Amino acid sequence: MIGKILAERYELIEKVAEGGMARVYRGRDLLLKRTVAVKVLKDQMTGDAGFIRRFEREAQSAAALSHPHIVNIYDVGEKEGTYFMVMEYVDGKNLKEYIREKGRLSAHEAIRIARQIAEALAEAHKAGVVHRDIKPQNILFSREGKVKVTDFGIAIAGDGVTVTAGDQIIGSVQYISPEQARGDVAGKQSDLYSLGIVLYEMVTGKVPFDGESPVAVAMKHIQEQIVPPRRLVEDLPNALDQIILKSVQKDSAERYMTAEEFLEDLFYAEEKGEPRINPSRSSNIVGDEEDDDHILRPVRTIEDEPKRVVIPHRARKIILRLFLFLLIPAALVGTGIFFLSSYVFVPDIEVPDVTDMSQSEASAALREEGLMPNSDISYIYHDEIAVGNVVRTDPPAGRIVKQDRAIDLFVSKGPEFIVTPDLIGRTEREAQVLLQGLDLNMIIERDFNEDVPEGEIYRQQPGESFKISPGDTVVVYVSQGRGPFLLADLVGYSEQVALEYLEENELRPVLRKRFTIGSAGHVIEQAPEPGTEVRPGQSIEIWVGE
Repeated sequence: MIGKILAERYELIEKVAEGGMARVYRGRDLLLKRTVAVKVLKDQMTGDAGFIRRFEREAQSAAALSHPHIVNIYDVGEKEGTYFMVMEYVDGKNLKEYIREKGRLSAHEAIRIARQIAEALAEAHKAGVVHRDIKPQNILFSREGKVKVTDFGIAIAGDGVTVTAGDQIIGSVQYISPEQARGDVAGKQSDLYSLGIVLYEMVTGKVPFDGESPVAVAMKHIQEQIVPPRRLVEDLPNALDQIILKSVQKDSAERYMTAEEFLEDLFYAEEKGEPRINPSRSSNIVGDEEDDDHILRPVRTIEDEPKRVVIPHRARKIILRLFLFLLIPAALVGTGIFFLSSYVFVPDIEVPDVTDMSQSEASAALREEGLMPNSDISYIYHDEIAVGNVVRTDPPAGRIVKQDRAIDLFVSKGPEFIVTPDLIGRTEREAQVLLQGLDLNMIIERDFNEDVPEGEIYRQQPGESFKISPGDTVVVYVSQGRGPFLLADLVGYSEQVALEYLEENELRPVLRKRFTIGSAGHVIEQAPEPGTEVRPGQSIEIWVGE
């Protein structure tokens, strides 16, 4: 496959990964001159018509996703029985390789990575796309260290072993949810279970279940208890331990309901260092059984009523001194708790909506609510919000955070401009692909143009190097070749001159001979008659004397 060009556009340069069902190549988009990743299904997968339909449908759904932590899908196609998908090329290692290098990750780093994955899942789930194969091999790092989740909605490729139920792909066994292992339909909470397993591996350096065969591992997800990660890593924060345990419950009703809920707990654990959730009590957790037998609840009877005791005067003085001795430290402790609570028990505040405010106005509004605007401002493009005004905040408006929380501001740089390419001389198909890649629309106007071959673009509006915004429209004028014209009078001309005229005007001569006196070798009659409107390619009969 190396060196092969798919769809006359995507050149395969080198293989970078291979899974059970597909190979991934680093490729080159010859039209847009950029590096891409091209995933090619293996031949054995292309014989299943149902699988191919599902592959195309889900790939197109995933292609609609646009998020900073999701690998973009540019194109999906088929060429001579080869099914392929063209994606954003992420030039970095995957999470599995990173964990192997470091052994295990710190709680802070694991939360940072998990937050980015959860944000990607939240965006996908909102669009109705379920990943079904969240695993470290599908978590990539860009050169800048940003997390990129790949294979959304596909769940077909990667380094791990993949299990199927009938013809249904259900994911890599070390990370699949119990419902996937049983062959049931995977839902949004299946992705959150897999994220919990990935988070478990990040902080412990190992997966919770392993075995001699994929089936054995799948059965463990269904039946066996999971060892709490805090038993393997003593310094693991309790907050993170509880998040992981909740996310990997065997009963989906006991897990997180949404990726947003998962994300909220990750934020809380990172900020407060303590769990916001109640510790899970489930058969999914090893040694988590509750035992209340040590609590004694004696039954009181008349015989048990205490008898009146008279305390001597000297004893009362000793008790009073003891009471004062204990009271003073207790008062000091109480005072300390009172002052400490003002730092520990920080009020909850809803992030205000500062959209379309100027940067200074937004900062003042945040401070008024008891929040701190981050001095490090992010500038982004926006088609509608004026330059210098706030587009959004992170955390977003409406989210509940703690007082004095730092709030990131994203300020508008105005519309993003695209420089129009030179389309003159290109075909209609070439222009369409080029403009789609630039997020521009195209309107086609067709007209006759005797100077430009049929099918080529001879004019565009706006012209080359014009600055426009994403989503704008470029009008291209496509030549239909030479238009209709009036046929000349060929009678009296020599046969050679008449044929040259017809050839130059792209007319097809039909030559006929007729005996005549005095006009040998010259045109004596023609059809259609002179002055008739004709088109290129039309047949013209001429009679030549002999």
